[in-house]
Amino acid sequence: MIRAARPRALRTAIILCLAAATGGCGDVSDVASPADARPNVVVIVLDTVRADALSCYGNTEPLTPHVDAVARDGTRYATTYATCFWTLPSHASLLTGLYPSEAGATSETNHLPEAVETLAERLRRDGYATGAVVRNPWLSVERGFAQGFDVFVEAWRTTEVPEIEAEHAAVGAAVEWMAERAREPAPFFLFVNLNLAHLPYTPSDEALQHVATREWPPDHVERMRGIESGWGHLTGRLELQASDYELLRELYHAEVWLLDAMVGELDRALHELGVADRTVLVVTSDHGENLGEHGRIDHVLSMYEPTVRVPLVIRGPGIPAGDVVTEPVSLVDVTPALLAACSVPDRDASGASRSNGASPFTRDAVYAENRRPVNGVRLLERWFPDFDASSIDHPMRMVRSGSDKLIWTADVGTELYDLDTDPGESLDLSGRRSDRRDDLLAILRQWALGQRPVAGQVPEVAGRDRENLERLRRLGYVE
Repeated sequence: MIRAARPRALRTAIILCLAAATGGCGDVSDVASPADARPNVVVIVLDTVRADALSCYGNTEPLTPHVDAVARDGTRYATTYATCFWTLPSHASLLTGLYPSEAGATSETNHLPEAVETLAERLRRDGYATGAVVRNPWLSVERGFAQGFDVFVEAWRTTEVPEIEAEHAAVGAAVEWMAERAREPAPFFLFVNLNLAHLPYTPSDEALQHVATREWPPDHVERMRGIESGWGHLTGRLELQASDYELLRELYHAEVWLLDAMVGELDRALHELGVADRTVLVVTSDHGENLGEHGRIDHVLSMYEPTVRVPLVIRGPGIPAGDVVTEPVSLVDVTPALLAACSVPDRDASGASRSNGASPFTRDAVYAENRRPVNGVRLLERWFPDFDASSIDHPMRMVRSGSDKLIWTADVGTELYDLDTDPGESLDLSGRRSDRRDDLLAILRQWALGQRPVAGQVPEVAGRDRENLERLRRLGYVE
């Protein structure tokens, strides 16, 4: 059933169902633990997976049968936005319920401050066992993402095997942890980050053959496999043709197909362990990816739909099966939603309750932001000294209200799109609809002024972990 868009946030959409189910609804006692009736929580982030790569979000190829099954048995949020176009700020929002500037986890600080309380910390304090297995090196102990986890596996340190094998090993570690926790009376929270769909796209030949629409010359495949980041393309040093974008899309979709199988492996483990019926399962992403749209690849410095529109499907006790919520929601809504599902009070930094139905739960707009891209500027100055790095050195913000979306870039200007009539964002309406542009710009400014950093002034963490820095260099994030 498709729910029409109306002023109700993610919290309203799923929490009332979950709270009722875990609070003693008649049929829940059959599956709930006799020691603790609260649900387990498993959050799977398919790093860099854009929403429309999934079959349940419109991809006409049957790429994602396992995620599709979760959506059929649960609720799919058709219009979900990340709070930033890259990993660290977006994950911070997902795991804290705060926007990047509020959390102090931005492109200018490069870490999640210790003063910010995470979902894992709140759940552990309330009796949950907590574990994480992460494949993206931005999610590290040094960067602050281990806060609240009893076990935090930095699976990105597995460098001696191909990426696909390392991803499978990470899934195996997650399944093993769940198997140990499922025998215990306390509920558990597991966070899994899988990073296979990130550049460079290096799927197996079998996976590429599964999704390929035609036979690709081997040298063309190897050339596209060798693109490690989008910086060369951004600077004009790497020129790509239409056929290059087409092959990149197929390589990317092959990796999404492989990731979907891993979701299936994790979901199968939940069923085999006998805990699926009392587990809230969340499948989402931190950001998407450009695959030729607007002449771009990769995801940095882009507030267009392919990079900020992400999937979100949730299954669990009391969650309506086959439901589709069409109103826009944000990744900042996930933490307060899960806290309410687990009957854990959600409080802000002052100790005041945030679960009163007020902002940010009831939202007329969704937002994304990025501070100055200091990592990218330094990288371009080092790798491409002839390129004017100052041309990218601008904060960016985005707001969507109704069908209208405004992108603001400091010192550059604004772009306005009507996503109902122009989902590909090909026609900038800033000049034609100046009144609407100014209205949205005022909304965006008011929102930005309302940001209250929880940790105050947060310094940059340059990073001392050499292995971590090397992995980030290989992914094209730092110089």
